[in-house]
Amino acid sequence: MATITNQAQKMKNWNKIGKIKGLVILILCVISLSLLNFNAETESKNDFYIGIIILTFLFFVLFLPLITKFWSLFGFKFEKPNWNENPITFKYTKSLNFFQFIAFWFISSGFVNVFIVGVFNQTFDGESANLFVAGISILIGIKLSLKWLNKNKEGKDKTVANTV
Repeated sequence: MATITNQAQKMKNWNKIGKIKGLVILILCVISLSLLNFNAETESKNDFYIGIIILTFLFFVLFLPLITKFWSLFGFKFEKPNWNENPITFKYTKSLNFFQFIAFWFISSGFVNVFIVGVFNQTFDGESANLFVAGISILIGIKLSLKWLNKNKEGKDKTVANTV
């Protein structure tokens, strides 16, 4: 019960950009629902999508931490993404905001589509499940990359004097 009130409190703290992002995700979910093809034969494709889901998960969980670590070697710093900030920015420090927005969009759209197809069509939609897992894996990748980048910043900065 406490987590529900925490989430409601966080939503009250949304600024104009956060509310616009939420509305855009809602509109994109409705558009994706209207594009669903309930008459398509999905049973034969589900085995294919299970393999793709595993590869998608591994790719995003490994891709984001490796890329952010690579760019941090060149001096770029990355900040924790904030929902109330613009996802389309040209600042390197805020680049994870875009990935956070995409992740929440994929999670929302994938979950809604899997739920609707499961209820009305009584089948499993592997393509929408892939979207859901991609969103989850992007969030995990963001979390891992921030943890990996901030690992050395907990104590002292690395210098020649304190590494010997």
